[in-house]
Amino acid sequence: LNLADEEPVDILPQLKTDCLKSCPAPKAAYETCVKRIEAKGEGDCEAWYFDMLHCVDKCVAPKIFKHVK
Repeated sequence: LNLADEEPVDILPQLKTDCLKSCPAPKAAYETCVKRIEAKGEGDCEAWYFDMLHCVDKCVAPKIFKHVK
């Protein structure tokens, strides 16, 4: 079996999903904002979204480099 012939697998989406579980506070704050905006009909949750992404990225970074060749 030649590893060069195998189709590469992108593990980033799975790592992000796994890491989202380690960010309950930012995720909850974002989801609360989304509900508030849906009820009000205006505004955005950009700041809360980026807080959540920052938490996920911080978790993913050390894990993704283990898989880079």
